[in-house]
Amino acid sequence: MVEFSFIIPFYEDGQLIDAQIKSIQTLPFEHEIILFDERNNPNENDELSSNPNIRYVRRSHRNRAALFNDGSMLAAGSYIAILPPDIEIIPTDWPSVKESFLDNKTAVVYGDYISINFQQKENTVKLWPFQNNIDERFSLGFFRIYRKQTLLENNGFDEHLFHSEEYDFRLRVQDTVKIMHIDKPLYKSIVRETEEIDPAMSKLHAPGQGAKGGFSYLFYTQEMEREIEFVFAEYLKRKGSYLSHRNEEITYSASETFDCAVSIVIPILNRKHFIKHTIQRVLNGTFSDFEIIVVDNGSTDGTQEEVLSIDDPRVKLIQHNGICIADALNTGIRAARGKYISQLDSDDEYTEHTLESMVNYMESHPKCGLAISYYDLIDIDSKPIAGMGIIKHLEYNRNNILRVDGAGALRFFHKKVLMEFGLYNEKDYGNFGEDYDMVLKISEKYDVDRVHDVLYRYRRHDDNTDVQRPPAMKVYNKNNARQDALNRRMKLNKNGSI
Repeated sequence: MVEFSFIIPFYEDGQLIDAQIKSIQTLPFEHEIILFDERNNPNENDELSSNPNIRYVRRSHRNRAALFNDGSMLAAGSYIAILPPDIEIIPTDWPSVKESFLDNKTAVVYGDYISINFQQKENTVKLWPFQNNIDERFSLGFFRIYRKQTLLENNGFDEHLFHSEEYDFRLRVQDTVKIMHIDKPLYKSIVRETEEIDPAMSKLHAPGQGAKGGFSYLFYTQEMEREIEFVFAEYLKRKGSYLSHRNEEITYSASETFDCAVSIVIPILNRKHFIKHTIQRVLNGTFSDFEIIVVDNGSTDGTQEEVLSIDDPRVKLIQHNGICIADALNTGIRAARGKYISQLDSDDEYTEHTLESMVNYMESHPKCGLAISYYDLIDIDSKPIAGMGIIKHLEYNRNNILRVDGAGALRFFHKKVLMEFGLYNEKDYGNFGEDYDMVLKISEKYDVDRVHDVLYRYRRHDDNTDVQRPPAMKVYNKNNARQDALNRRMKLNKNGSI
């Protein structure tokens, strides 16, 4: 009885088909190999067509979804794996895959793998357990093993999709089945060519699927982004979490007065070499009705002395020794005397017109609870990082924000809106994801608007706070914030009001 069906698409001459077949043949259980010859002009005398160890099918498909569905219908095995080119099975740990499927709830299995670069250097790539992640960038590796019954019961893959067929299928089934991670290498991925990676550029990206990790969506083609947005919106609608109501206005009574227009809150820990420059950039701007609140979380490098040396009464230092970034932010917001809260990281920069532009926008858009500008990336010497361009986050809307990793910078809030939502969640997102969680909350009641101008400069360097965060914590904190938002939005829609 065939247990596993391996489907191999043959796209071009030179593909390492023989190596793939040999690696599969060493598996310790019954299996079959189905090879789809997708080449335009295959050699009629090709040895593969007469290989007794494979089922050879000369057939081309319009896209991967059609190939996956065709292979699933032909497969005799209970479990199906569709192998991309340059993948070789490591047979020793595949019994773990078989054991995972003994649980009838398990429908999809994925595992770690060994990456072999063009110099034949091996590197074991460890993936993380799946926790109902709803973004397309959570890495499940280069292929998955599917239970055939689950594929058939859910009509397989949507052949209208050219970029997101597996993501769409996952969203359709993941709430009712198990997606299991095998903590062992199941295959080798062979990289044929060298790939230059700019270290400064790589530090931008959060963990996740794609060449640029968690922020790969910033570099999608327009066609790809639209398709993935559509798939995700359909998921939210099925879930009852898609928002379509009109947002409210932020109103003020005559008794609500403020000592200044803007309070700039800067949480800081050991940033002596940046903080004076960061503050001076604000002081040199075109807008003057502000205060700067620096909340020091226990610096030991002379940061506090740098702040105190700035001779301007608008600059204030709070010596806090707090437990996390969210705590420091909340401390600064509570102390703030301005109508608006403008966030500024201690190693980043405003432009000359940042505050003037943001205040003007907020004053003329009463439904906007949070305004966010474009930003660019700079290196340790304040020079633009080549190849990145302006980061605009034009993929943002209040529904799509649940799959992308953020809305961007600069973040400019009404203080009363932050207070309304209980400030930042120190308990669950103390050192990462606190801002993402807040953006999600605000977007459910008020507008989160884009100011179409570069008003923030985001510095990348080896000591960036977010670079130092454990990658798994970053992935799971974002996912937990999404799950919280899904539940809130379901309740909003059920109640019919906000």
